[in-house]
Amino acid sequence: MDSYLDVLPKGSTAVAVKTQGHNFFIDYSGISSTGCWVVSKYRVDDYVIVFHQTSTENHVYIGELVGKNAEEHTERKGKQYPRYRIFIKNIKLALKTHTNWTSFVGKSNGGFERIYLENEGQAKPKYLDPDSAEAEEGYRKDSSRMTSVRDRKLANARKKRDNYTCQSCKKQYFVNDKYVIDCHHLSPITLGKRRTKIEDLVSLCPTCHRIAHTRIPPYSLGELREIVKQYT
Repeated sequence: MDSYLDVLPKGSTAVAVKTQGHNFFIDYSGISSTGCWVVSKYRVDDYVIVFHQTSTENHVYIGELVGKNAEEHTERKGKQYPRYRIFIKNIKLALKTHTNWTSFVGKSNGGFERIYLENEGQAKPKYLDPDSAEAEEGYRKDSSRMTSVRDRKLANARKKRDNYTCQSCKKQYFVNDKYVIDCHHLSPITLGKRRTKIEDLVSLCPTCHRIAHTRIPPYSLGELREIVKQYT
């Protein structure tokens, strides 16, 4: 039986959505997008899996996550939650199957129409409730994606050059003998692999870093500084 483990590379995570094609836009040479979903605002996954139901068989697409943008809202128990359009690059048709959604994602019955998945080399699909603590804590900043020793040294060199000071708000935080500072890619790493230079990075405090990523593409350093001026 087909499952997401057949399409999601080992060691990767994905946000998966089920759709009947409404507002699902495919551009094989550019940026594709799903409809709008209530998903974690700050979680960043490697891939997006789209389970497209048709009258004859189900088509499963996979592509790299570019970002998300809040465009709608939904109400639950009197509270409003933003619904995010999810943007995808390098999308491809990975699978045609008669397997249903719940079997595909590893849940035997019922289930949400958008969930988070991971492939850690397990033999069977692992279902993650999208509202569980385990799912919500999958957020990874671009600084934590700099996994090689060389990349960590590059990030640390950028922070040192900036005197561990946010280049947007100019604040420096030193707590428990540690500088609290992030390393931000001026050009989003979701645009693809490339050789990163120290000039491609900038030091931002966690707040300014989060503000930068509230838009797709992220705000430039100059735009961030203008935003900060409004609150100082």
